[in-house]
Amino acid sequence: MEIKTVTVGRGETNCYIVFKRETGEASVIDPGAQAERILAVIRENRLQVKNIFLTHGHFDHILAVQQLKEATGARVVIHRDDAECLVDSHSALYSSIMSEPFRAVPADVCLVGGERTAVGDVEAEFIHTPGHTPGSVCIIMDNVIFTGDTLFAGDVGRTDLPGGDRRELAMSLRVLAMLPHDYIIYPGHGSPTTLGMEKENNEYMRRAAIL
Repeated sequence: MEIKTVTVGRGETNCYIVFKRETGEASVIDPGAQAERILAVIRENRLQVKNIFLTHGHFDHILAVQQLKEATGARVVIHRDDAECLVDSHSALYSSIMSEPFRAVPADVCLVGGERTAVGDVEAEFIHTPGHTPGSVCIIMDNVIFTGDTLFAGDVGRTDLPGGDRRELAMSLRVLAMLPHDYIIYPGHGSPTTLGMEKENNEYMRRAAIL
């Protein structure tokens, strides 16, 4: 499994393109802006995008979804509690000062949490991790977790925005802290880290582990 990172938009959101070189099948995670930059990587690597996975519905993670779906025909997958963000700019916290327009596009698949799906010969597992938003999810693939804005290197997602909930986030962090493997963490913003590093050094994770 290969991962290409394209950091996009004013919020410097990490968009991840996950693929197998042998088959060319790919999934895009959190295309937050600048669709042409993302599509350029897809074309350069001759990829066929089957899925657009969204860790949550905030505007800085979804603004390029409609363009990618139109260009690739990929299915759009989001948790049901954030699905409205794809069609309602207010729910997505979109601001008119953004450099890109809000393009509504409905979800093709609405998650409830706990689903598993094949991505080529790799399995993707969706863990519902509310707190930053009601429908936040983390996505496990192989030895990697894409955590969106739930967990960062040394930090966690905000809970002071509409739909945020500090207690729910703490419970979600506890779920991650109880995972048995030392996964590589690919967050929605910032640099990769590891689950082991965050368990040891992230104050929020340490607190969650003893809840």
